[in-house]
Amino acid sequence: MISYYLENNPSSKGKVSIDEVTQTYKFDYPCESYSDCTEYVIHLSPGLYKFELFGASGGACTNRTSLFMNSDGNCTHREAAFLYGGNAVCRQIVNRGGAGGYISGIIKILHKITAFATIGGKGIHTCTRASANQDSDYYPSNMVKGGYGGGGWAANWYWQPGNNGAGSGGGQTAVMFLQNDLWHRVIVSGGGGGSDNCPAHQTEFMGADDGSGGAGGGFTAQGFWINGELKSSHVANSTYGFSFGSGESAQKDGSKNQWGVKRGEMESDRPGSGSGWFGGFAGHHGDGGSGGGSSWVLSKNAVIPPGEIQAYDSFYNPIGKHPYAFLNHEYTFSDIKSYPGIREGHGRLIITILDNVKLQTQNIQCLHDFNFMLLYIILIEK
Repeated sequence: MISYYLENNPSSKGKVSIDEVTQTYKFDYPCESYSDCTEYVIHLSPGLYKFELFGASGGACTNRTSLFMNSDGNCTHREAAFLYGGNAVCRQIVNRGGAGGYISGIIKILHKITAFATIGGKGIHTCTRASANQDSDYYPSNMVKGGYGGGGWAANWYWQPGNNGAGSGGGQTAVMFLQNDLWHRVIVSGGGGGSDNCPAHQTEFMGADDGSGGAGGGFTAQGFWINGELKSSHVANSTYGFSFGSGESAQKDGSKNQWGVKRGEMESDRPGSGSGWFGGFAGHHGDGGSGGGSSWVLSKNAVIPPGEIQAYDSFYNPIGKHPYAFLNHEYTFSDIKSYPGIREGHGRLIITILDNVKLQTQNIQCLHDFNFMLLYIILIEK
């Protein structure tokens, strides 16, 4: 058995469905707000478990999130989406939101531990403020919030009514062991990047004003599209990205990160990027999308940033600096599978109990007791 509750409301179990036959627990996004939520607290007994994580998708206009698409405009990972429960479909259209990634692994837990699970909130697409590219347009209070779990925020202003707007970034889905912070994450699935405005009728697929968001997930996440061209010079991976655990928010004058897009162009309709192990970079372009966040898992071959890892929020305000918690690889996963861009909507965590060590130990003890009694009876009869 797995016991669980919401961190900010211990009396609530959140939104969890259980298959008692397969011993599978599906943890879905538990909150009404896409941007303000809480973690699951999960108590795990010794045993063998499979973890499956889906990141959230980036914001886009209705029915404009697509399965992972390569630079040629072709969708891939259709089979992976089918096999592993992805729900994103291929949409060869303009201004697509990036779908969230998938990652899974198997871990043997030797003693009782407490885990914390962030389920990524999906980014949204909107535009509500008439303005003229003022500094105040990029104050957080005036922007479109990113999805829960570190998604980047989007611009929320327009020159005049029309096909305006931008999508915020999708949040990461992550599991932390022992403590609820970024440095105790053991498995992460990246969120997708937000998209440009709802398209005008004359906009062509992979043409001018096709500003699609990059897919979340993969150990190297996807970049973003500007005017129909995939830009891959600013991407998140296992050691690098906008920030450790946060996607980048739109900015008026370009990125505050020295490795980000330094010059903003085309002013309005600037989306936010997806979160992940490292969050993606924003495109800072009115005809562009923003990048997805990377996936990651603690395995024997995991690439871990050395020393103290500085984390920033989506606006590049510092939030902490610590070394990674499990440098001795105390909790390693095996049989890793990772695919980018197969989840639309909020994220999800699935935990399956493959073998219960406690039950196995009890069965061995019962067998030992039975054999002892049988031997005793044989000796008495002789």
